Order: sequence, then C-alpha cells, then structure tokens
Amino acid sequence: MLGVLVNTASIIVCSLLGLLLKKVITEKIETVVMQALGICVFLIGVSDAVSNLSSTTQFLVLIVSFALGALIGTLLNIENLFNKAGGVLEKLINKNGNPSTDFKEGFVQATMIFCIGAMVIYGSLSAGLGDNKTLLIKAVLDGTVALLLTVKYGIGVIFSAIPVLVIQGAIALLSGLVGDYLMAQTLFKQELTAIGGVFVMMIGINLLGIKKMHVANMLPAILGACYFLIF
Repeated sequence: MLGVLVNTASIIVCSLLGLLLKKVITEKIETVVMQALGICVFLIGVSDAVSNLSSTTQFLVLIVSFALGALIGTLLNIENLFNKAGGVLEKLINKNGNPSTDFKEGFVQATMIFCIGAMVIYGSLSAGLGDNKTLLIKAVLDGTVALLLTVKYGIGVIFSAIPVLVIQGAIALLSGLVGDYLMAQTLFKQELTAIGGVFVMMIGINLLGIKKMHVANMLPAILGACYFLIF
C-alpha cells in the first residue's frame, strides 16, 4: 500500500503548490504549458495504444469495446455523475457559492487522468504484491500533472486524490486474491494498456482544447479487456 499512499500524497502536495503558483503564472504561460502537457499526454496514449495491439482480434476487441462502452456510458450518463460529485465537493468547501465550471472540470479531468490506464491497475496489483516501483513512478507523473492542472483549474484538482486512494487502494487490497492470475495474462495486459492508451489520447485532446471528448462516458470500454480472461 506504500505506493498508493505516496501517489495520493503527491497529488495533494503538488496541487497545493499549484495553488501558490497560480497567483504568479500568467495566462500566456499557462496556455503554453497546458499545450505542452496536452501533446505529451496524447503521445503517451498513442504509444500505449499502438505498441500493445499485435493482432486483428485485439483491434476488433478495442473497436467493439469503445462502441459498446460509449453506448452504455452515455445511457448511464457517467460524466454527469462525476460532475455532480465535483459539485457536491465544492459545496462542502464553499457553502455560500454555486459550483464553478473550473472546479468541476478540474476534478473530472484530473480524476480521468489519474484513474485511467493500465498503469493504475498494473501498478496497484504490483503494490498489493509488494512491488511499489510502478506506482512510485506514477506518483512523480501525477504530481507534475496535478500541479499544472491546478494552475489552470484551481482547487478542484486536489480532490481527485480521493478516487485515486479509493480505486488504487481497493485494487491493491484485492491483488492478494487475483493479482498473480491477472499479472500472468499477457493478452489481457496488452488489451488493457491499449484501451487505456486510447483514453489517454482523448484526455490529451481535451487538454489541447481541440474538441471536448466525453471520456467518462466511455469508461465501460475498459471491461473489453476482460474478453481475454474469458476466451
């Protein structure tokens, strides 16, 4: 669990640092930095997606996963649930004001970045089995992103530490039961990384401001990787 705790702490500490820097960083610098972050995130997603798809079956599973995942997620309106969670959190700390768009956007964007991808599942499973290396690396990456996102969106980013702690902590605790089995499933790990890579690409597009991608509504696509656990 050490990796999970360090990862959570890095988001909180760097978000607080971002709040301090927010007062001195100009809008021009913020825009350029976010563009740089967006393109780096996008390229990481491309690398994860392309390098882990080695067969026609994997491509087909990816396509079907996102088609069905987007349909299910949109019907359930998952993104709205995240927005409502962000609104509730802001009301708790700002009882006299209405939830701001920046607060909710910061919370949702940060949560999507920090909680999506094979690194989350693989790293948490490894941490539960005693190997914290992956989550310690993720802590450095997440801390950097948290700082930059806080400069842009404000305090909402810091609350993304809550789902990070809950999700990664739960996976780490469950790894004692299924960790060894999942870590041995090569095709599952490849498909999971590829699906996560596509999500990261969409997050990069959001950060670049090219088009608003409803990432949260596509979250059910992650379940597509389970195909390789069944067949």
